[in-house]
Amino acid sequence: MTVIGERGEFTLINQLEKILASSSPQARVGIGDDCAVIEGREGFWYLLTCDAQVEGTHFSLDLIPPRYLGKRVLAVNVSDIAAMGGRPRWALLSFVLRPDVESEWWEAFLTGIGEAAETYHLEVIGGNLASTSSAMVFDVTLLGEVEREKPLLLRSCARVGDVILVTGFLGESRAGLAIGQQGRKEEKERYWPLVERFFSPTPRLEVGQFLGGLKERIALIDVSDGLLQDLSHLLEQSKVGALIDVEALPVSPLFAQWCEEKKCDPLPFLLGGGEDFELLFTLPCALAEGVRREIPARYGIPVHRIGEIVGEEGIHLRRGNTIERVNPQGWDHFQRR
Repeated sequence: MTVIGERGEFTLINQLEKILASSSPQARVGIGDDCAVIEGREGFWYLLTCDAQVEGTHFSLDLIPPRYLGKRVLAVNVSDIAAMGGRPRWALLSFVLRPDVESEWWEAFLTGIGEAAETYHLEVIGGNLASTSSAMVFDVTLLGEVEREKPLLLRSCARVGDVILVTGFLGESRAGLAIGQQGRKEEKERYWPLVERFFSPTPRLEVGQFLGGLKERIALIDVSDGLLQDLSHLLEQSKVGALIDVEALPVSPLFAQWCEEKKCDPLPFLLGGGEDFELLFTLPCALAEGVRREIPARYGIPVHRIGEIVGEEGIHLRRGNTIERVNPQGWDHFQRR
């Protein structure tokens, strides 16, 4: 007997797409991208996404404070809207709670939700509550929108010769999780910005909207499951391959300092860490340098050129004069890697 855990998360998603694919003319984009896209109000597409934070899988109550958790459950959904160049508008919350949760914890959690909603200029308009005796689940359905005059920033838009870029720094969230779980008090205080990167991710909304405003052919995805894993989704949809320069992968000074102190190799964190929620995108080579200058100047967020799109399928890493093909690695809910 075969069980679904042996197939892995993304095989299951492919089956969902094959069996349940929409044929509605109102659905512009269905299963397979960061958001579904349907006809919206005049002049707009609606963007729809949902994501669940599950106790014991995404968080533990003895690690992440409730206010940070409240902000996090909205932020991970907002990041999907950012990866489509859109704006978040309305949220539905579906929470499965244990009855023994303390009122003070619940109120702090709701405060975090409220702060995130205000930050991202979205409204919570409804949802559902249920009880459980086991793990709690915080599920969010988010609706955003993007102007129809702008081309959709889909995973399928990459072409051979395009440049691959990523915002910010990679590996920090995974390092922050390790510090939060295993670090002593002094280490947590010294590396608090890394811990906070895991507790409270920052969706790159303004950058996504800027890229959409260029009105160019751009493939875009957020880095939630790890660089290699998410890049592989983009490559699969575009039917192309990628060549990544290992030496160009962005390492922040604080993360580099932590790796040196722990005597650990930063590369596994950079390639498979996940939950950095940076934007990974491709665009024509002629646009790359202008975008690399403009985004930091406007938003204070660095942009790094890490490789290029090639015709040979798969992901290849270049280290000096050596090129090797690698398999996607990152988070898979059913294989836990």
